Amino acid sequence: MVEQDENLKNSEVGVDHASTDEHAGTHAFHPSKSSSFFAFSEKLSSSEILRWVIIALLPVLIFLRYTVESIDYDMWWQMAHGKYYVTHHTLKMDLSVFSWTPTDPTWIYNTCLGSIAIYLFYNFMGGFGLWAFQWLVFGGVFLSFYLFLRLLNQRLDISGITLIAAIGIACSMACRFYKPELFSLLIFSWTVYIYFHVKITHKKFLFYLYPLIFLFWVNLHGAFAVGLVFMAMSFTGEILNRILFPGKSLTTKELIGFGIACTLSGVATLVNPYGIDYLLNIFKGVVEGNSALAQLHNRAVMAYMSLWPYLKATDISFFGGGLTAWIMTLMLISVLGLSAYEVIKHKSCDVALLIFSSALYWKGMETNRASYFFPVAFFFIFFYLLIHRLKLRNIPGKVTIFALAIFVFFFSSMIYVHTIRLTDNKWFGIGLEDLAPVKETEFLKKYRLEGQIFNDYAIGGYLVWDLYPAYKVFIDPRGGLYMNQVFADYLDFTSKRVNGEDIRRFREKYPFNIVVLHYRQKNLIIDFLTAGEDEWRLVYFDRNAAVLIHKTLLPVVLSQMKHVDLSPVRFREVKDPQTLLNVFDFYVRTNPNAGRYIYNVFKKNVRDVDNQKQDYLNKMDTEIRHREAEFKRKAPLASS
Repeated sequence: MVEQDENLKNSEVGVDHASTDEHAGTHAFHPSKSSSFFAFSEKLSSSEILRWVIIALLPVLIFLRYTVESIDYDMWWQMAHGKYYVTHHTLKMDLSVFSWTPTDPTWIYNTCLGSIAIYLFYNFMGGFGLWAFQWLVFGGVFLSFYLFLRLLNQRLDISGITLIAAIGIACSMACRFYKPELFSLLIFSWTVYIYFHVKITHKKFLFYLYPLIFLFWVNLHGAFAVGLVFMAMSFTGEILNRILFPGKSLTTKELIGFGIACTLSGVATLVNPYGIDYLLNIFKGVVEGNSALAQLHNRAVMAYMSLWPYLKATDISFFGGGLTAWIMTLMLISVLGLSAYEVIKHKSCDVALLIFSSALYWKGMETNRASYFFPVAFFFIFFYLLIHRLKLRNIPGKVTIFALAIFVFFFSSMIYVHTIRLTDNKWFGIGLEDLAPVKETEFLKKYRLEGQIFNDYAIGGYLVWDLYPAYKVFIDPRGGLYMNQVFADYLDFTSKRVNGEDIRRFREKYPFNIVVLHYRQKNLIIDFLTAGEDEWRLVYFDRNAAVLIHKTLLPVVLSQMKHVDLSPVRFREVKDPQTLLNVFDFYVRTNPNAGRYIYNVFKKNVRDVDNQKQDYLNKMDTEIRHREAEFKRKAPLASS
């Protein structure tokens, strides 16, 4: 009977006590009548026209934030995995099949269902299909938010819309890429939704959806491990709640059901192509995460960078990592503030929320790719505390003016960033191939150059997709696969300027005759070309990468390459400034007139923003004149 009474008491959702909650919220938050400012704010909140305008602008803001990412090479190897699974009718593969260098045979990576899904989206609809997949995920996350508000009998008002906008911006550091990790964003939001749904309604049978969820999640993306940790932290926190604040906790029967669901969820993760070995491999990765080599990998790869430095950002990076870091920090402060308010006013506290809020915030700040978990969870935490536990139902209306100002700031920030950036932004997944070395790999496949390839880390993702089985890669973004030795050697070789002797020693260990490097490795490209004795020749380059060959391949290549177009006219329609600057560096070194042509293309096609364009033009002109003078000095020597 006691437990039934507790359930009745705890299951009081706002739908039956709206007026009481509103009165309690007013009294608790502001003892006197609302000031004219708050009255105006509440009146603004009741405007249906304004609310629908903000609702309509929300997807526009998210759309502006999520452009096609120019450095997204992970999706290519993910799709290569998906293609392999589909064409070989399997869910298990030898991960070393795409590489010619030694790999770690113990490393396991399983996104079989996730990789198949994005491969099929791309195979049937191209880049637009991947964009559609991303926005289907966003729609699923939004639906979980909307249904949660409905559960609390809370309208989606301007404050709620602004919070969703903040979450969208905060998640963008990790979720702007088209890859299986988007499934984790979607599934995590519903995992948290179910948890809070049970806390509010006490319908404990919903906990038993978790094993089914994890059965799929383990085969979609590796962040299922974060989901298990979230459930473990929640369960631990609920036990503490039961001990410390039994009047506002799950009942004993609900705790038992939650514990059983957690256990069954863990068991469900064993249902994957690699069984328990996959889980042991993840555990091994966590344990060895602090090793020197792992730390080097994390510092070198953007997905693992820390967001802490962005709290001090005052340049353009503030609108990227800075916004994410500050939004997450303010979210944590809000959780702590509301919890402190509950302790002071009601002598109670939800320990579980404090545990997983702090943990998810810390992990998100430590590792960029984990930065979406806390913002998503915060939506449920915030409204659960504000509406269900503290009964401050009228607060969202009172802060409408502040929420509107924040939304305007977010929107204007997105417009500002796109205005001051010289880059040619792309949306709807269009232009993905323009950002990949498509023509460069077509050149290799057409002329069938013999020998192994040396490539950089990022571009290896696309080479896995487009060159296999004709060529295998030196390295690619599947970092764990190369942790035995290759990654350390690669990092040592590419993190400094190298000379001919360095290259020869490197080739003794890893014999290759072809080099394919993204322009981000421009210094290394130059080092190969200036290594001495004309050992390396630049035979092809396009928008994204350069192809070099060893001199031993020249006799074969020169006889086949009579009709290869290396003219600067190829770039006459290019608008991206970085692409033009990259190809300019190659042209101006060999032919200043070709460099002048790229200079004119840059002048015509690139937008002028804050005099950045003119600064680049001045530098290009100076370089052209310097090279022209150098050529004139060498001319008499050549004739003599």
